[in-house]
Amino acid sequence: MIRRKDFVVADLGCGENLLRKEIPENKVLAFDHVTMDSTVTACDISHLPLDNDAVDVAVFSLSLMGTNYSDYINEAHRILKPMGFIFIAEPQAKWEGKQDELEQFMVKIGFGKPVMWRSGNFLYLKSEKT
Repeated sequence: MIRRKDFVVADLGCGENLLRKEIPENKVLAFDHVTMDSTVTACDISHLPLDNDAVDVAVFSLSLMGTNYSDYINEAHRILKPMGFIFIAEPQAKWEGKQDELEQFMVKIGFGKPVMWRSGNFLYLKSEKT
């Protein structure tokens, strides 16, 4: 998924911060409401302590749980550099019948048309900040 070692990655809703272990060659900035250890910044993901255009990749993995998911995606757009990537992995059932709504929202705020696919019980999405 993330092949460039120079990319800075924001793991939004990181939980136990497992992505850092999967891509150790990248700088991973980990954020969650509750911190598991000193490598995670505790904060509201809709208000990240990062500058605009700060990261190359934003990742949401099982972290768009709340009804304010649009606030989280807006914040990811803010912190992403132009041409930066967003990756989302969520339970398919959560988005059943709402995939078009999600796609339209993302395009409206400045992402390219997302590529979506299903695997098992999960929906995956990839898009780029335009």
